[in-house]
Amino acid sequence: MKLARFTGPTGDSWGVVDLEAQTVRAVEGAIADWAPGLIASGFQDLPVTGEPLALGAVRLLEPLEATAKVVGTGMNYWSHLERLGRTERPKTLSSFIKPRTAVVGPDEEIRYPALTDQLDYEVELVAVMGAPVTPLTPDAVPALLGYTVGNDVSARDQRNELGPDLVSMKSNDATTPIGPWITTVDELGAAEGLAVTIRCSVNGEVRQEDTTAKMLWGVPEILDFFRVRISLAPGDVVFTGTTCGVGLEDGRFLQAGDVLETEVVGVGVLRNTVGVKGERG
Repeated sequence: MKLARFTGPTGDSWGVVDLEAQTVRAVEGAIADWAPGLIASGFQDLPVTGEPLALGAVRLLEPLEATAKVVGTGMNYWSHLERLGRTERPKTLSSFIKPRTAVVGPDEEIRYPALTDQLDYEVELVAVMGAPVTPLTPDAVPALLGYTVGNDVSARDQRNELGPDLVSMKSNDATTPIGPWITTVDELGAAEGLAVTIRCSVNGEVRQEDTTAKMLWGVPEILDFFRVRISLAPGDVVFTGTTCGVGLEDGRFLQAGDVLETEVVGVGVLRNTVGVKGERG
């Protein structure tokens, strides 16, 4: 099942996408209203409403509500770390949190902040929560709704004598595309041992390609890391790290007008264009 947010004739709504028919049908309520029940029903019980709409007649939005939290982990593919000169594998996850204002949707422009000369792309599998999780929840995996595609666009030169300034590097407004929809767990596969291909192309050239099977920490370990620190609500998303091939490795950073195609096979393809540097506030 593929679940999208879209703007249609009656405003913004969640909907279920039928790729074969190229339609979307609205779902009643916010994600917290229906996602826990959908999981509990074995992905059968979804309160759809109205008639299907043609996908071409609506605008897809980022599959994220205004109140959602966006968290993530880095340093999670050894091939990436090797190319950056690391000789020892990390012993623990590194993490960060983004503001909701950092996120843009499919086909939206990626803002090029004036503060950076090294805007970089990072394809990532993004886990989406469908039920509440707290530090008292024994296992976060059963609360998983599904996955979407993310590009953790980073301003690589935002560092100081203490190390990376993660707010300036990863939290800039309108720099993090997510979408085009959520593919539910029952369609993509169990979180344990999940092996799907991720790739990122810039202007048609594949720069990154790998499998999530090579993550140092899998989805269950990442969710458990956040579970004991941060309560997660339906609709919150978790970035799971990027692989080798980023601009930081060879100096080929993003430029204004570049077209990115970010893909998780079995989930979808996310397309975005980089804006003019400093043009948007």
